[in-house]
Amino acid sequence: MNLSDTYLDHLVIYIKSGDEDKSKLRGFADSWFAYNQGGPFLNRNGKPVWFNRPDPKKNRVRDALLSMHFISKNAMETIQGKRNDRLIKEHSIPIAEIFNILHSHADHSRDQIRDSLEKFYRLGVLTKEEDLRLNKIFKSKMPPGWTTKDGVFARYDAIGIKNFRT
Repeated sequence: MNLSDTYLDHLVIYIKSGDEDKSKLRGFADSWFAYNQGGPFLNRNGKPVWFNRPDPKKNRVRDALLSMHFISKNAMETIQGKRNDRLIKEHSIPIAEIFNILHSHADHSRDQIRDSLEKFYRLGVLTKEEDLRLNKIFKSKMPPGWTTKDGVFARYDAIGIKNFRT
């Protein structure tokens, strides 16, 4: 068993317990992702990197930022050294919404939780200004009417934050 599976087991126990402290979900899900991805998401001691104030000038951090699911055009310019903005690692679907998604399934098995996380746990890299705009409108929420059949970057789309990859 690897550490990512161990964190899935923690998530199974957490979901089945009925505990509604979403901060625990953040820790378990972020750790699952880091161990599942490996590489730049783990520090030199093999522990998850949290990216509280990511510095794109550091190679390992830069590699992780470039590996995230969504990078805004402005954030990419900062990573490339063309801008000097503070960067923010952000969950494209807020943890509170992932909590609801995980609880919506009758099956709280490791496989179901893994499937949900693989589909809905997405990290974005935004500038601090973009993050402030996002949180002003969608703090810990998805746009009205959003369902799990809609895009995982719907909050970014709704306020016009463009992905550099598109």
